[in-house]
Amino acid sequence: MVELKENERIDYIYSDNLKIIQNKTAFSFSMDTLLLANWAKEAIKNRSKVADLCAGNCAATIYMAYFNEAKYDAIEIQPEIVSQAKRSIELNGYENRIEVYQDNVLNAPNFLRKDSYDVVTVNPPYFKMQEGHEINPDPKKAIARHEILINLEQIIETASSLLKMKGKMFMVHRPERLGEICYYCMKHDLSVKLIQPFVSHHSENTNLIIVEAVKHTASDGTVLKDAIEVHDEEGKFLPAIQKVIRESDEERKKREQKNYYFYVLLCNDGSFYGGYTDDLKHRLQMHNLGKGAKYTKSRRPVQMIYFETFDNKSAALKREYWFKHHDRKWKEKFLNEHNVDWNSCN
Repeated sequence: MVELKENERIDYIYSDNLKIIQNKTAFSFSMDTLLLANWAKEAIKNRSKVADLCAGNCAATIYMAYFNEAKYDAIEIQPEIVSQAKRSIELNGYENRIEVYQDNVLNAPNFLRKDSYDVVTVNPPYFKMQEGHEINPDPKKAIARHEILINLEQIIETASSLLKMKGKMFMVHRPERLGEICYYCMKHDLSVKLIQPFVSHHSENTNLIIVEAVKHTASDGTVLKDAIEVHDEEGKFLPAIQKVIRESDEERKKREQKNYYFYVLLCNDGSFYGGYTDDLKHRLQMHNLGKGAKYTKSRRPVQMIYFETFDNKSAALKREYWFKHHDRKWKEKFLNEHNVDWNSCN
């Protein structure tokens, strides 16, 4: 049972599929968080390695993780928000795929591997610390909104240092800072390839942008997309935005008809590996091609000796996490109790 602290509540993302812990009195995730996550998820594959900078309570990280099996590293500096993030991850059963670090994003290259991430997402503070500019008296909100602890160039430089060649950075920001974003991207070996504007209502000026930049590639070929409208005349979300925040009936039916599996492999060195998939045959094939997991890559060939079927992804992931966090003796006992003669499989 995940504990809620004073002034905390559980909210929901993407219909009721994902849970997020938030403080009623602090800075909560907003539409820009979901727009960023929805846009970036299209570039994330099951084998991707993703870093989420200025992650807050990991609303974007959790949203992206729902649609794939990628591994995520999230960085947030404020301890109370990190606590919310870790408990939210536990609520959704993603402990084995999302790691949260409490630190300044500036320090990320000291504890995360440089040049190794396929995707980096960034929802940074939007506003500069200008003389005479009034900031929020709540320090937690002020840090989230203003460049108090890190500035735009430092964030872009850090993102570039983490990305591998041809890796992608996705950043959500205000349009008035687009010139700076493009300049700092070019300065730090990132080429802006796509700019997606958003407008609150038709005929209004853009009030939000998502920038997609690619590391170490030609700087030409930038695409400026048509603006996406967020609200209709009555203030309701338009269909394009509804898809971001709610699962459609068609998607729900497809998900409910799908099976998810927890499985156990016997590796060539006699060790066991527990995993999750929605396609047992394909997953086994990937493991034996060296593309399934870092652990099994050097222990091929592998055999699938056990699996369980679930009707939802979260349950299968929790079963995987549960199996992996026991020792060898326990795993042998578990397999014996389920009539798996693993000794004869060697």
